[in-house]
Amino acid sequence: MPDQCFTVDHTLGGRLAARALLDHKHRKIAVVEGPRQLEDNRARIDGFMSELRDNGIDPAKIWRLESDFSPAGGWAAAKQLLDSGYPCTALFCANDEMAVGALSYFQEAGIRVPHDLSVLGYDDTPSAAFSAPRLTSVHMPWREMTQNGINALLNLCYDMRRPVTREFPVSVTLRASLAKAPSARRKAA
Repeated sequence: MPDQCFTVDHTLGGRLAARALLDHKHRKIAVVEGPRQLEDNRARIDGFMSELRDNGIDPAKIWRLESDFSPAGGWAAAKQLLDSGYPCTALFCANDEMAVGALSYFQEAGIRVPHDLSVLGYDDTPSAAFSAPRLTSVHMPWREMTQNGINALLNLCYDMRRPVTREFPVSVTLRASLAKAPSARRKAA
């Protein structure tokens, strides 16, 4: 069924997420990933870790936690991160739902995002643009993917010949949840 799917290069998406954090001078990074059995999640995390490795950061030293792609899972993961005492300046969540949950926990715990800790999500769902602060996220072109799915159905059901694209580009949508690492801000001052 791969020829019937509408997708993006999740490995590249993971790399772009890591690159966004590295470009903001983050080197102490934590990761909340989705269920490891899901191929899309594995590709996101593999790309993320590969980009870190390519930039001299040992993925084995990164704080990682598996969660369930839900806001409650992100909230619980953020609590575990703070309870662990792991000294990070940024958190990458493998989807926006977990990132929004993490933002909620950080707000309750008195952590100022992005001043104390930057947060980056994945999917660029509508909630990302309305979270507090607004969430930086790897953008999936949902509108274009949906339109092409509709075109494919019209072609199948009505023997039409509408153009259909199945692979789409990813990018990072920069918003308020990402800032320079605190140590980089002190050096610039």
